[in-house]
Amino acid sequence: MPPIREDSALVPDASAAAASPGVRRESYIRELVRESRSDTPPPSAAPQVPRETSAVPIVSTLAPDAAARRLIEALLARGVDTFFGIPGGPVCPVFEAIRITPGARLIESRHENHAAFAAALYHRASGRVPAVVVTAGPGITNAVTGIASASLERAAMLVIAGDVAWATTGGRLAQDSGPEGLSAEELLRPVTRIQVRAAHARSVVSQALAALDVATHPVNPGPVLFMLPLDQAMASCEPTEVVPAVRMVTHGPDAQSVTRVAQWLGRASRPLIVLGAGCRGHEVALRRLLDACNVPFLTTPRAKGIVSERHPRSLRNGGMAASNWARSYTARPVDLCVALGTDLDDTSMGPTRYLGAGGKLVHVDLDARVFGRNLPTALAITADVGAFAEQLRRAMSERSLVNAAAHTALRDARSESPFDQPLADSDTALPIRPHRLLCDLERAVGPRARFITDIGEHMLFALHYLTASSPDSFHVQLNLGSMGSGIAGAIGLSLADPTRPVVCIAGDGGMQMAGMEALVAMRERLPILFVVFNDGRYNMVHHGMRQIFGDASSYAMPPIDFATWASSFGMPAAIVSAPGELSPALVQDLMTNGGPALIDARIDAAVRLRGGGRVEALQHMSMLSQSKGRAS
Repeated sequence: MPPIREDSALVPDASAAAASPGVRRESYIRELVRESRSDTPPPSAAPQVPRETSAVPIVSTLAPDAAARRLIEALLARGVDTFFGIPGGPVCPVFEAIRITPGARLIESRHENHAAFAAALYHRASGRVPAVVVTAGPGITNAVTGIASASLERAAMLVIAGDVAWATTGGRLAQDSGPEGLSAEELLRPVTRIQVRAAHARSVVSQALAALDVATHPVNPGPVLFMLPLDQAMASCEPTEVVPAVRMVTHGPDAQSVTRVAQWLGRASRPLIVLGAGCRGHEVALRRLLDACNVPFLTTPRAKGIVSERHPRSLRNGGMAASNWARSYTARPVDLCVALGTDLDDTSMGPTRYLGAGGKLVHVDLDARVFGRNLPTALAITADVGAFAEQLRRAMSERSLVNAAAHTALRDARSESPFDQPLADSDTALPIRPHRLLCDLERAVGPRARFITDIGEHMLFALHYLTASSPDSFHVQLNLGSMGSGIAGAIGLSLADPTRPVVCIAGDGGMQMAGMEALVAMRERLPILFVVFNDGRYNMVHHGMRQIFGDASSYAMPPIDFATWASSFGMPAAIVSAPGELSPALVQDLMTNGGPALIDARIDAAVRLRGGGRVEALQHMSMLSQSKGRAS
């Protein structure tokens, strides 16, 4: 949406004050506060009262009818009550409105990028739409990676970005993010579903809610951008009642296509059902389908646990860090693959070939753009995966289509251990190896814990060895694959349900990038256990480069005592270096006060997971490039 210049919203003398080189930025903002409401007392006569002091009335010079206040009130009415971000000058009215509006919760992150990572996991775990609030200039640019990750994860969120006064557009002002400056709308266009700039103070509420509707569209949910210039946020806005549309969007599958799939499944000798991250929200229908038909299934990494990996027909996860069961089953050609809610990218497939020569792929997704991109598709069905699963279950039950050949193939695949190291839980090597550490960790934290992993070599071990028994027991933001996403994501995951512990598996490199988000966990008193796989280097990079080129730099970093680091700001911490040290008693001791806490795990950096998948995909891409070069 192109920005619209609105000179009628000009605050008196704001342009002159902003453009004058002798006027400090803070004075300019204070001038806007005074001019936006002439009958309000100056700031010195109205001291701010911290939110925590609930016995004392909250006092603010932000006018009751200011657009920023109307905006936060309207968002609360729509269920948006959690705001992640970092304050700054041009967005200060929004933060002030959050502070003084009952029911609004601010989670003050340590970096805007991490605010978006946390918001994405909050949405996934709670189903509620969060807002990410950032200031102009660096606030916006800092948040780009997190917003891009949320876009690829299809996580709905409203990004509210402040900007310098709209009246100053065309002049020169620090942090100008409008069309004459940074052009934030163009910058974020590829990673947001819509970009809206407030055209008038009076339309701030309606335009923001319109953007929110786009964020939650069932076909393609994701982040949306709402730009709110400082003068528009401060200006008067009359109450506006915006009645939301009643969404009646249904995307049921064609009945004849469902019948065909049921018949194909009944006749296939080696069928496979693949569950992707797009299946989230449809767990009940999928479980009913898998209970009713004798067909093996696996999940992509981002869908790990959508249906319990303890299910008798589960092959655990395929793709990156695939289980031995998934590898064994797909080692012989799959003649029919039904892929639900996945784009079948390289991390989703990895070393597990979901389709053999001459086999058929049935691909079901609401987004038709994913069809036929990485695998030839015999039948592409644009439909809600839950509705498809329910209709397919009925079709198979009505025809008593029980596949005996698939049962035999499944039994053979599951006859061995699912793990790369079958005796992982009894490995006594020193220093502790990653697989043994995860076995100890899983026993120590108990069945109620939810796991989230950051990006790195530790992620491969977590995908492979942890057993996910419920849809919310394992999380990873893998589509962009950004280091730090799991560390910040643990904050959002815990905020969604602070009654259950969260275990964040991170590497030492990621912890150096994003570790200060642990301060947010401390402030919010969140039950998060950070487990740092401390191997002293970028281990995934080191091993991957060696695999591709035969040798590599060590990519080492100075040794860091994360336990001492955590203790420096009051977080309970311990060092683990040997099998058995990570015990239920240790976790209980660290989490006595509810959390957060940290374990600095000194692991054996030389141990790898056999064929994790990503490096093999990169090698394949490289060979394709070389073959094209020779052909030209």
